[in-house]
Amino acid sequence: MTRQPALVAIGKRGAGHARKLADSWPGAKIYIMEPWATPDATPLPRPLRDHVATLLAKHNPVCFFCALGATVRLIAPHLRSKRQDPAVVCVDETARFVIPVVSGHLGGANDHARFIAGVLAALPVITTASDNLDLLAVDLLGRELGWRVETESDALTRCAAALVNDLPLALLQECSARLFRLPNHLEEIPDLAHADPARHRGLLWITHRPDARQLARSHWPHPCVIYRPPHLTVGIGCDRGTSLATLRTALGRALESQGIPEGAITGMATIDRKHDEPGLLELARQLGFSFIFFGAEQLKEIPTPNPSTVVDAHMGTPSVAEAAALLACPGAELILAKTRHRGTDGKNVTIAIARKEFAP
Repeated sequence: MTRQPALVAIGKRGAGHARKLADSWPGAKIYIMEPWATPDATPLPRPLRDHVATLLAKHNPVCFFCALGATVRLIAPHLRSKRQDPAVVCVDETARFVIPVVSGHLGGANDHARFIAGVLAALPVITTASDNLDLLAVDLLGRELGWRVETESDALTRCAAALVNDLPLALLQECSARLFRLPNHLEEIPDLAHADPARHRGLLWITHRPDARQLARSHWPHPCVIYRPPHLTVGIGCDRGTSLATLRTALGRALESQGIPEGAITGMATIDRKHDEPGLLELARQLGFSFIFFGAEQLKEIPTPNPSTVVDAHMGTPSVAEAAALLACPGAELILAKTRHRGTDGKNVTIAIARKEFAP
C-alpha cells in the first residue's frame, strides 16, 4: 500500500516552505515542531529524534526542512538497507537546495527531489552517478513494467559500479523488446556461452528461463543480475477485413491506457477463424510475433467477465479477446477487460490484455 508523503519542518521558515509544497502535493502531511505548528499541521513536541522512527515507518517519502547534517544524524539510527528504507529528502532553510539523502534510486528520492525543487524553484542536488552520467540504472531496469530482479546480495552493487566506471558488462536479452539505450560498455551477447569471464565484469540477463539462476551460478564466475519481465498477452477480436491501421490504433490505445509499450508484449492470440486475416497477419509480422490461434471450443471453456451472446452466435464462443488473452498464458489475470474500438474503415476491434508474474 502506498504511504503518504511527510513534510517535516523544525522552524518557522521551513514551515512556510512545507505549506507551499503541500499545496502542490495531494496527500502530503505536514509535521511542524512546536512552537511553530499551526492548525493545518500536526505538532511535534521536542526533541524531533523521538519521532523519527515513527515518521520513517509511516510515511514515504519523508522530506525534512533542515540542514543535511541534521537530517543524517536524525535518520542514521533507523536505516536498514536501500531495499527497505523510505525515500528521504532534505530542503535547506532557504529552500535553495533539495537533496536526496537515501533511497535515491530504489526509493525514488531523486525523482521526489526533482519534483520538490520544481515546486519551490530550488536546485535539486543529485549525486547518484548513473543519473548524472545518463547511464542505465541497473537497479531500476524494467521496474516501471513490473520486471522482477533475481540476484545475489551484492551483484547489483558490483554491476552498477562496473557500469559507472566504464568496465565491460554483458547483456543477454532473451525476452521483451529493447526498452533502453545500450551504453558502449554494455555488450549484447547472443547466449550465455558468449559471456567472457576474462572480459566482462558482470552479466545482465533478461529472461523467462526458469533455470537461469542455476545456470549462472554454475557457468558464470562474476556477478549476475537476472530480470524477469511479466508475461503480457494480448487477445484480439475483429471484424472480417479490418485494416492494419485500425488494428494498430486499437492496440496502441489499449496499451497506452495501461502504460505498456509495444515491446513489453510477450504474446498475441485470437480465434482460429482469423488465421487468414490479412490485417492481423501483417500486425504480427510488424511486431515480430506469430499469433496463437485457438478453436472456439477451447475459448468457450474459459470464464470471462464480459461474455457476449452476439459473439457466441457468430463465432461459437461468447468471448474471443478476453478468452484468448487468458488461454495464451495459463494462470494470468486480465489487467484490461475487452475494450472496443471502431476504426475509420467502419470495422470493430476488441482488445484484452492479461498479465502473469514470472513463476519458475
